[in-house]
Amino acid sequence: MKKMIIIFAILSIMVSIGLVYLGVKARTTGIPIFSSYYIINNKMFGEPMDVRSWVTPNEPAIKEVAKEFQTGEKIATITKAYNWLEENYHYDIDDWIILNNGRIIIKGGTDSWALPVFTLAQKHQNGSIYVDCEDGTFILVSLLRSLGIEAYANVGTVSLNGSIYGHAWVTVNLDNKEYLLETTLGQSLAELKPVPSFYKTDVKFNEKDVIAITGVDINKEIYPPLPPARLDELKDALKN
Repeated sequence: MKKMIIIFAILSIMVSIGLVYLGVKARTTGIPIFSSYYIINNKMFGEPMDVRSWVTPNEPAIKEVAKEFQTGEKIATITKAYNWLEENYHYDIDDWIILNNGRIIIKGGTDSWALPVFTLAQKHQNGSIYVDCEDGTFILVSLLRSLGIEAYANVGTVSLNGSIYGHAWVTVNLDNKEYLLETTLGQSLAELKPVPSFYKTDVKFNEKDVIAITGVDINKEIYPPLPPARLDELKDALKN
């Protein structure tokens, strides 16, 4: 009997420690325990998916492409991966279809999210494609994560001259500092810069972690996507 009491006490302590850890983890990430906060609806074939599903560093096609950018030095590796993306992909809002024998089988719709391997396949078929901010973000984060870089996809807003737009972008952490990789610019990376104050992250994530920054429900589209016509304003703002 005494032995059973001791075992029960040990188990109770272990459960308590586990719950304390989960509570600390939840406060650190801003995500309530057992929350479905990071389940995204209607972004891929209309089905709900875990947001982490869009970062895929272990996909064979992603790993194969990532090999081209490995240099042994993190900043040089990041620069090569980023420049490859900017040379091959061009920013536009969603307006894509997939045909089968001339019939539409998939249509992009408003703010659809493409998996990185799908974006990569379009590039292989067409040589150069147009993608929106989150598609470029997801494939770049996937490539960087495949190369061992601490990278995150960010979903939130960007403010330009009094207007607020829904947006997505990449951040990388180097030496405990966070840097911006803006995938919509179509230009080479000159240097790594911190994330400007006019970027506001609601949720950041990779294939392992989700960090809720503001608690905003990203399933609800509050602001319109950044129009391609305003890219020059974004470029000017990032120069300052």
